[in-house]
Amino acid sequence: MLEVLAIAFTVFLVILSAAYARRFGIGKEIILAGTRALVQILILASIILILFQKPLYWSFPILIMMAAIAGYTTYSRSGKLEKGLPVAIFSITIASILMLIPFFLVGIFPVEARYIIPSGSIFIGNAMNVSSLAIDRYKGEIKNRRAEIETYLALGARPEIAAGACLKQGILSALIPSIDNMKNLGIVWIPGVMTGMLLGGADPMEAASIQIALFTSIFAAGMIASNLLLHFSTDSFFTKAAQLKEDMGQ
Repeated sequence: MLEVLAIAFTVFLVILSAAYARRFGIGKEIILAGTRALVQILILASIILILFQKPLYWSFPILIMMAAIAGYTTYSRSGKLEKGLPVAIFSITIASILMLIPFFLVGIFPVEARYIIPSGSIFIGNAMNVSSLAIDRYKGEIKNRRAEIETYLALGARPEIAAGACLKQGILSALIPSIDNMKNLGIVWIPGVMTGMLLGGADPMEAASIQIALFTSIFAAGMIASNLLLHFSTDSFFTKAAQLKEDMGQ
């Protein structure tokens, strides 16, 4: 009964939000996004329910699929740069793995599917969001600072040096929401993991400890993923002769 009420409430909110958003021209997009989200989360819940009854290794194909989809989403946000898809998948995957493994090595989480999949998806999703923001801003900065970059190139600077300020601004802009959230953690809002644990009857100190460990690790994963993505994507904006491509800044 609880599940039915929650789903009904979700459908009501999506329809209400879409109706209001029609004045901004995004009503249809909200309906599609909300419908996709509802269907996808129900499918995921069914898959996880099955995975809980399967051997542990079945969890990893699911995480690989999530990372691939996340990489494609970031790749699309970049304007589908040359070699952008493998770079996006690699950056998100590496950053997520680096931050996920310690939770199981030190024993914070037991090595079980019910912990691997949800925690892994949190890292992958956040790394995707930060990376998408970073590459979008990076691309915009390169377009806006074309003259400055070409001046550096004319003086003999390598593309990485010429675009260095743009890369820094891209990462900074992408991390600002996470930094603001970190500053207000526990004051303005209670994060999702801690909320879920408290609703499930967990000890508040235990919930808070796990949440802060997850939150800082998630932040680090986003920073690492965006840094890798922008670093390895830089060549896509330049020709083999180390010149800024003509379509940049047009």
